[in-house]
Amino acid sequence: QILGATTADVSREHAGAHTNPYQGEWEGDFTFVICQNTFAMLLFTTVLVLVCTVVGDLAAKPNILFILADDLGVGDVSVYSSPLEQRLQTPALEKMAAEGMVFTAAYAGYSVCAPSRRTLMTGYHSGHFDSNANVLLGNDSVTVASILKSAGYTTKLIGKWGLDGNYKHPLPPSEGFPTLQGFEYFYGQSDQWQCHNYYPSFMFNGTTNFTVEQNVGASPKSCGPDHKDCVWSGDLWTADAIQFIRAQKVLFNASGGDPRPWFLYLAYTAPHAGSVGSVNENDVPAPRVQENPYASKKGVWPNVEVDFATAVTEVDTAVGSVVSAVDDAGLKESTIIFFSSDNGAHNEGGHSYLFFNSSAYLNGFKRSIHDGGHRAPFLVRWPGVVPAASTTAHQVAFYDFLPTVADLLDRNDLIPARIDGHSFAPTLRGQHQPQPPFLYHEYSGCDDPVFSGVSFPHAFGQNIRMGDWSGVCVRASGACGPEDAATATSQTFFLYNMSSDPGQLQNVAKEFPTVVHTILEIMSSQRNVTFDPTTQ
Repeated sequence: QILGATTADVSREHAGAHTNPYQGEWEGDFTFVICQNTFAMLLFTTVLVLVCTVVGDLAAKPNILFILADDLGVGDVSVYSSPLEQRLQTPALEKMAAEGMVFTAAYAGYSVCAPSRRTLMTGYHSGHFDSNANVLLGNDSVTVASILKSAGYTTKLIGKWGLDGNYKHPLPPSEGFPTLQGFEYFYGQSDQWQCHNYYPSFMFNGTTNFTVEQNVGASPKSCGPDHKDCVWSGDLWTADAIQFIRAQKVLFNASGGDPRPWFLYLAYTAPHAGSVGSVNENDVPAPRVQENPYASKKGVWPNVEVDFATAVTEVDTAVGSVVSAVDDAGLKESTIIFFSSDNGAHNEGGHSYLFFNSSAYLNGFKRSIHDGGHRAPFLVRWPGVVPAASTTAHQVAFYDFLPTVADLLDRNDLIPARIDGHSFAPTLRGQHQPQPPFLYHEYSGCDDPVFSGVSFPHAFGQNIRMGDWSGVCVRASGACGPEDAATATSQTFFLYNMSSDPGQLQNVAKEFPTVVHTILEIMSSQRNVTFDPTTQ
């Protein structure tokens, strides 16, 4: 089809050329018939080789689209099971799941926004940086975008970045700015504080900060009912993503089917708590509430929960529109699409994570060191490579994304030294692969309901997922280590068997001291802020 004719069309033409001399009255030289048949066979073989070569090249360098939601819990996505009968529906994500793979044990990089995104971009877990001090990227950082750019990809970021220092005001780009981190193109908000404003008055297009005229002086009053007089940042980003994808179709046709592959990182800010016209987090002010499937719940549910449900619907709708744009551009088989969220369900802006059971059966929510804080929905679609309607329990974390991308390109030479992540490319191809040795997570200042009775509720916490085991440790400060084994049965250390207790409800540390000791040793070894691997 890339060459304008299917192999079946070519085969039919070849069959006709072969049988035609024997149909009806045959005239002509026998030698001519042989030459005609030979030419047809050569033509068919040549076309088939060209088709296979082009398809092979597309598989070797697929387009990569990573769509990221903000604070979307596993229980907010109807693909995943939830104990709540009346729940939110996400039909676009269900369609993506039916055409691809669902990961049931996927973890973001952290239980809050910016540090999690740093792990996604760099391939290193959060044990290498202080989330309260140096989460921002430096000039010499190695990112997914920078390695893909070196591999010949067009790289673009649309939406939320959050890894440079443009706090609250339209400042000039700093060293962590996307265009200094491997992205050739950027359209969005560079700092996470700006992203709390669903209707921002300024945004970056490249390194130029431009005014969003509709949102100048935005407020609940000026934006009017359903915020129709203002423009939601998510709508701007969806439109730009679709425009970018359509442009790739034009480039594909103009290049004769051999365009430059592309990486598009599309990061929405919903359903994170936010506001209209400020950086406050006092609502979830999504647009088109009255047009939403949950509009009838106004007066039945709290207003903020209707707003939250609307925000989830808007994200799902946006995902559907962008994925459809890929398909309509004829790029379906040549594009691998990832979807996830930067951390677990939030409990902010007046929204309760319990209302829709946003964490599903998981313990905790955003800022928790238990799985509810950093487990995330994770879907992947790549027709012809990733098995359709498949589910995997393979354990992955955000910092596995970079080595996986390099592996898919057969470019492991691009992977930085001493990387924490492991490629899950074999799983994507439907092949069996062993679980990683362990997954590491931490949080400085964890807000975990499990530790509400501890004297240091806003403490430093660590989490290790090791096969079926999950170990959670919390201290006033500093990494946990083997010396904490003596207190492993107290409120500061928890061990869970995830195969029988996926909700992390039963602490079995007392019964498995050897496992406790192993996990504590790992926790101690992984906290290494003196080594910043992103600059190596």
